[in-house]
Amino acid sequence: MLERAELDSDYNYLKCGPRGSTVFWHKCFELFCRCLFNLWCPTKVVGRENLPSAPFIFCSNHCSHIDSGVLMYAGGEDFDQYGMVAAKDYFFDNKSRYNFLSRMMNLIPADRDASRQSVVKLMVACREFTKYKNRCIIAYPEGTRSETGEMGPMKKGVAMIAAELNLPIVPVYINGTYRTFPKGGSFFKPTRIRVYIGEAIDPHRFAEENTAGRSNYGAITSEMEKRLHKLKETYG
Repeated sequence: MLERAELDSDYNYLKCGPRGSTVFWHKCFELFCRCLFNLWCPTKVVGRENLPSAPFIFCSNHCSHIDSGVLMYAGGEDFDQYGMVAAKDYFFDNKSRYNFLSRMMNLIPADRDASRQSVVKLMVACREFTKYKNRCIIAYPEGTRSETGEMGPMKKGVAMIAAELNLPIVPVYINGTYRTFPKGGSFFKPTRIRVYIGEAIDPHRFAEENTAGRSNYGAITSEMEKRLHKLKETYG
């Protein structure tokens, strides 16, 4: 089913690099983030040597809308090389957010429901995005921003994308963005941010160890959750 599925024409921007005026807004966003994370919120990245060859999935805790900018900054590449899995009802069903943010940040639409059709659509969008110049994906396994700064339970969506598209998962713990710009915040508070990048998880290994198919998603999710909590315990 996934092999035959095609990308919805509304999201064709995911199949190529930014064009026209979008190039300008991409660069403005990148310049703003680099200034923010160098001057106002000094950001230190630990473990960049753990990054595998692209494409891969950045997977982190999620406390703030600026987490994606932090991860793009931490990756060390042009921001155009990253796309963010984003809630369709929040970013895409709102026309103003869709017209501006979706193309500027390479947003990849994800329905919050877990229907087979919505999962296939997400897989296709991720597949098409990563096919162009081996770009990488940013995804948050908690599914939403934390209101307390603590990590919540992990969902299986990231594991499904990784397993079906054979993309390594790079676990990342971000410390500081909850203080800088929490959910409901209106201004960036000057705070030191730390980004800790762990070793990549190879989803292919789980397929070799377990031939039960779908249960691989649970095993990958458990491993991802364990590594994120270990990063927090070690560095948080």
